[in-house]
Amino acid sequence: MLAERFRPSDIEKLVRIAGALAHSPAVAELPSPYRELARRVHAEIVAEAGGRRSPAVSAFLAPRPGEQVWMLRIWTRHEDSTAPYATRGAALDELATHVRSNWANVGGQGDVPDEPPANDVEAIDLYYGADGDAVPDQGFELYSEEIGRPHRSRIVPLNFAFPDAVTADGLNRGAVFYAADDDGPSCIEVAGVLVFGYVDAEDGVVRVSVHLDSADPEHVVRPDGTVPLRVVVEDTVVLDDHSHHHAPHPTVLEQLLDAADLEQRAVISSVAVSAGLMWSCPDCRWPNPRATEECERSGCGLKVKAAAIGAQAAALSAVPTLALEGPR
Repeated sequence: MLAERFRPSDIEKLVRIAGALAHSPAVAELPSPYRELARRVHAEIVAEAGGRRSPAVSAFLAPRPGEQVWMLRIWTRHEDSTAPYATRGAALDELATHVRSNWANVGGQGDVPDEPPANDVEAIDLYYGADGDAVPDQGFELYSEEIGRPHRSRIVPLNFAFPDAVTADGLNRGAVFYAADDDGPSCIEVAGVLVFGYVDAEDGVVRVSVHLDSADPEHVVRPDGTVPLRVVVEDTVVLDDHSHHHAPHPTVLEQLLDAADLEQRAVISSVAVSAGLMWSCPDCRWPNPRATEECERSGCGLKVKAAAIGAQAAALSAVPTLALEGPR
């Protein structure tokens, strides 16, 4: 939509220009729907001047806020790298892995033990020291940043009603397919919603991506700027923000890990590994969900699930599946 490329104040000026020209000779050259729209705008301007404003039917929403990420910078004598992480805990997990892999730099010196402690925070503090200068030419920074979105206001209807069957059929029949080219993958557009589906060679998956920023505000955008969306894979509803009745719920284990701080996560992960609900990578010790086939830690990715679970379960008797990993 053209309106997406203008500020709300610009759109207001353009609407008033249309109203001012409603009865000019130039308007006669416009298609009938445009002439009628110009006359409606003129009538609204006259009514507003007389203190008789019509009820608003749409509103402008400010640009969506960006997403917060945690940036972890690690530098040594030989390299200096910075990477984003979704949570502070994930960034500290990566930092702790780096510290343990380089423990020989500090192990056995002064009050530092020969082996790194199990607690991640303690290991990081011991490695870098209270003042952060225990290891020459090494250090780290951890800070949050906001990943910005395009700064664009959106127009949304205040009298939202989802399309009826006839209107929906027209929108579906008007869907457009864009074949893959040098600018991007293949895409289907329906009611302004872009659905990309393509083979992602880099990650080795078939990827489906839905983009809603260009959704048609006259038909599928609710007053809060969101789009009622349901995603189905085979016969399983994997996302439903319209009726939460069918939406998948996280397991209790996932909820516990999400709510825990760094020390609590370590305890929960240890218990989950012992119970067979997670498995610990024998190479980097990263705790992984039971269902995954390879280590999920960035940079590891070893396909060691079977061996890892076998080694960890050797001394354990068989236990029934716990409620922590119940049906989703």
